[in-house]
Amino acid sequence: MGRYDFDQIVDRRAINASKWNVTEGIIPMSIADTDFLSPPEVSEAIRERVAVESYGYSRMTDADYDAILDWIGTHQRQEVPREHLLSTPGVLYTMRVVMFALTEPGDRVIVQTPLHTPSIGSAELRRRVPVKNQMKRLPDGRYTFDLDNLERCLAEGARVLMMCAPNNPTGRVWTMEELSGLADLVKEYDAWIVSDEIHRDIVYRGKRHIPISTLPGMEERAITVFSTSKTFNMGGFHIGSAIIADPRLRADVTQAFYEYGHSCGRPSALCIVAQTAAYKHGAGWLEELLEYLDGNISLALKYLEGTPLAVFRPDGTFLLWVDCEALGMHTDELKLFMREKARIQPAPGHYFDTYQIGEYTGLQHHFRLNIAMPRSLIEEAMDRLRNAVLAL
Repeated sequence: MGRYDFDQIVDRRAINASKWNVTEGIIPMSIADTDFLSPPEVSEAIRERVAVESYGYSRMTDADYDAILDWIGTHQRQEVPREHLLSTPGVLYTMRVVMFALTEPGDRVIVQTPLHTPSIGSAELRRRVPVKNQMKRLPDGRYTFDLDNLERCLAEGARVLMMCAPNNPTGRVWTMEELSGLADLVKEYDAWIVSDEIHRDIVYRGKRHIPISTLPGMEERAITVFSTSKTFNMGGFHIGSAIIADPRLRADVTQAFYEYGHSCGRPSALCIVAQTAAYKHGAGWLEELLEYLDGNISLALKYLEGTPLAVFRPDGTFLLWVDCEALGMHTDELKLFMREKARIQPAPGHYFDTYQIGEYTGLQHHFRLNIAMPRSLIEEAMDRLRNAVLAL
């Protein structure tokens, strides 16, 4: 029996959780946060800080930065000089600020689809031009980089690549061979990578997340952004970290944040306390979480056996990228089927392929399921889905 109870049902409707803003009776499996309590050590640290009853401006201390550096040194085997580390208001904010610092209006920004939806959206902000490089799908259902087309994108002038590692939505944890091919092209064409590594701690047995910035020649070409939000269910705190080795870019990003009203190293008081407690005391909790999530994945895949739905077992993340092409349903049909028959709410696949959130009405090839919930909810959700599909 583990120390932590991931079977506990938390009424997240009562705390206005965005994920649970759905019709009563629907099980939400769309937004990528978890339905687990955060580590108790985090809550205890917050209670101790709240007891002081003083909530003025705060700043990060050396101990707070050391907690981050110790964590990534242990869990990602990544040694980072203190001066390369920035405290930020979160991953998405930082990706956009970095992209703006590296590009000018009219510049091309590469997104490798399928990809986390806001990353695709980021590439077209402020008159940047998104260039989609569709990843290759292998016979076993896995995805990998299309390096030939990536080279064409770079040869045509793109200089920034938005990357997700581990990949959301496919669950791929990239291998050294895959990353090396990517890195070689980036170096050859004098380009940059903005690497969203928000899921970097959610990696399953036998797999290893390799930060692309650790590859030879990539330290100053790859900007790494990450946070505690996915790992410890702390997305509501809006705090994160960035690793930026290039001193001029680091200064530009710091200045840009200041101009937008945020001083790096000065998040809100409770954000700092929560993040530091998670990094200092969350290792045991994470170990049990990964075991629990792995069990959830196995259970979900078992329910999908014998149905027209197909899925590759993810290397990382708590997301399943489900192939539903055999259902032959267009957008409205799939949404209606999930709502009325399966009584669950997944994220439609076109969010991650096309970024035509409201406009796409064509055939749905995939949907994404978030399986980070108590086992009883997974059983109910997957039983509903299986029975609805088999009844077609």
